[in-house]
Amino acid sequence: MASGAFLKSLQKGQILHAVVEEVTSPTEALCNFQGELLLIFNHTGQTLKKNDPIRLQVKQVDPLQFQVFDPRQLKFERVV
Repeated sequence: MASGAFLKSLQKGQILHAVVEEVTSPTEALCNFQGELLLIFNHTGQTLKKNDPIRLQVKQVDPLQFQVFDPRQLKFERVV
């Protein structure tokens, strides 16, 4: 999983270009960002698959929360 130092370095608004490593359930996926693994909870209704590219934006740092860019639309979809 992601190191504490990496998690503390994240800033609100930062965009991460990651890859889905494993889909653990319909609402959870393990994503790889430059060797750091992030377990995300997918509440978008968007189906994720292994090796899908995913763009995450840091919405909040404490507690850590992301939004995911829907590749089909320009608007954000919420991911917690």
